[in-house]
Amino acid sequence: MTPPDPETRFLAALAQAAAGELGADHPLARAATDDRDARLAQERLAALPEAVRERVLTVAHRLMREDLAAIWSFLPGAAQSGGMH
Repeated sequence: MTPPDPETRFLAALAQAAAGELGADHPLARAATDDRDARLAQERLAALPEAVRERVLTVAHRLMREDLAAIWSFLPGAAQSGGMH
């Protein structure tokens, strides 16, 4: 199985962060979840007040930073059964 590309991972983290901070019906959460439209999500993120944008990005960054499976999948040889030898 191919790991998701970085943009897909970012949009998933952004959607989760936006839903948690702003509500699942917020336009940013919908753009990042339903449409998977990076440009629209970026526009909606930029339209947020700076403090809110920083809060959402902080949560999204934490989600990506703590996604060990995603990090592990980018390490050479790590995706093999049993990890690196």
